[in-house]
Amino acid sequence: MQRAQYTSQVLLATAILYACLAPAACVYESTILQFLNEFRMRMCHPIPNLGLPALDPLQLGPAETEVNNKYLVDFTGSIDNFQLHGLSDFDVPVLSLNVVPGLKNTINVTFPLTHFESLYTAKGSLAYILNLAGDGNAETSITNFSILISFRLRTVSPLSISSLQIELQLGNLWINFDNLVEEERVNEFIHALINEMGVELLGDIWDYGQGTVVTKVQTLVNNFLSQYSLTDIIQIIAGGGGGEESAPIFEGVEPDCKLEASPSN
Repeated sequence: MQRAQYTSQVLLATAILYACLAPAACVYESTILQFLNEFRMRMCHPIPNLGLPALDPLQLGPAETEVNNKYLVDFTGSIDNFQLHGLSDFDVPVLSLNVVPGLKNTINVTFPLTHFESLYTAKGSLAYILNLAGDGNAETSITNFSILISFRLRTVSPLSISSLQIELQLGNLWINFDNLVEEERVNEFIHALINEMGVELLGDIWDYGQGTVVTKVQTLVNNFLSQYSLTDIIQIIAGGGGGEESAPIFEGVEPDCKLEASPSN
């Protein structure tokens, strides 16, 4: 009898606690979604208070790279005038935050269409079988790219996450790299193969490396979060870091990047 009464009291206390914390979680969700919308409207500009360059389009280059993986890849390459478009068209169909310890938090970010174009070079070989002769324009587009993230949040000091999971999905992938391979017929075959099976190939690559990537991401996130409390994070997002002297996070950056998408009055 006493055990049943004790169990009922625990369940009641848990229900009361959850009822009190649920509105707080809704406030956090609303604040984050408002921040993301304000962020989206400014992504065509640098945002100094976040240390970010303009992100849509994201421009890179000139840059060079070199890979020599013994018998697999012997490669030198470069990009110039790289421009990635579509990052500011993201949507957040799912944002579910639980400040109750142990409950799962879920975030889903989708990108309907991202595409890049660049000048590029790619010289070398793949397994000493395919000779790379890339020199010209490079284009790639990805449709319906989805990132689903789930984790458990520790809200007491130090703030941290655990049980991180990241799931990636692609709707479609298309590429066109001028003169990628010396032999024209092989070049056409590789493009056809990637454009037909690229989604499956990237899925296999992600499945192979997912564990390592997720572990590293969780470590990086926790190193960052350990410096703050949950209240600090929300204050940074909502305003200027919680201090009276702190500047608003978007100070001096006009929200004019999506004016063409706004409905006319």
